[in-house]
Amino acid sequence: MKNVWKLSNYLFDWQWKKWNQKVMLVSGILAVFCLIAMAFPTGNPQSYEYYSKYFQSYDMAVDGSLLPVVFGLGLILILIGLFIQIKGFSTNAKGIYTLFLLPMKRREVYLSFLLSAGAAITVYYLMWLMLLVAAYFPVMAVYESKAAQEVFILAKDNIVTGLEVSQNNGLFLAFQRSAFLRAFFPASLWYVLPVIGGLALIVTGIFFAGFYTQEIGIRIIGSFGAIVCGGYIYLQDFIRGVRLAMGHGVTNHALGHATILGLVGIAVAVVLQLYIIRRLEDRKDL
Repeated sequence: MKNVWKLSNYLFDWQWKKWNQKVMLVSGILAVFCLIAMAFPTGNPQSYEYYSKYFQSYDMAVDGSLLPVVFGLGLILILIGLFIQIKGFSTNAKGIYTLFLLPMKRREVYLSFLLSAGAAITVYYLMWLMLLVAAYFPVMAVYESKAAQEVFILAKDNIVTGLEVSQNNGLFLAFQRSAFLRAFFPASLWYVLPVIGGLALIVTGIFFAGFYTQEIGIRIIGSFGAIVCGGYIYLQDFIRGVRLAMGHGVTNHALGHATILGLVGIAVAVVLQLYIIRRLEDRKDL
């Protein structure tokens, strides 16, 4: 395991310098701009019947911003970078032969790539989580100060000013109410499983496309099927949250359905990973 750890660190460092560092820097800068824009909203005050011109809760501000788009594009680029890294070593005969000539078993080399990929996705998630948590306090401070100065139109001929709009546990409530935060940064095990299952299948599809070189048909079906199914599992809670926010009904078993699919995704990913490792160890051209 010591060699696995060393190789995974090398692969992560290589990927960080070549790709991930730039993606995370651009993604972080765009996220900061979106958060700043959230703190200074504009709009017609007549269109806000129950809210001040400037006040929104944090979950409303996040879901109404471009943060979900920026996060999604950054994650896609991280995943593309993983595929480029794998293909770079696989198509470069010198690179792949060097790796497999190390005093390690092939499955250990494969596991090093897997650990490096997991670390890259985890670091990206942690960066975004820290940004979203840190931004809550200044953004809501601006909203609350603006709301105290604005006119609230509660009903016809019922107008008040200077309402106290601060929330207790507002950050926790935002992670429960926001379609984006609840789906991609879940605070509950039931929401964590679809995220893990979906990402596991997507990464498995990338590894299938990069490491499986025997039958081209199986390679295409396996990689494409894993990525599509993983994407469906990963996004379904977000789509469900958007539908709820738009006033569309969802079935009562939707959450349990997502949890089951998450578990299935994890199980299928494990099976496919073991299959890739077995075929990799059977290769005679390495």
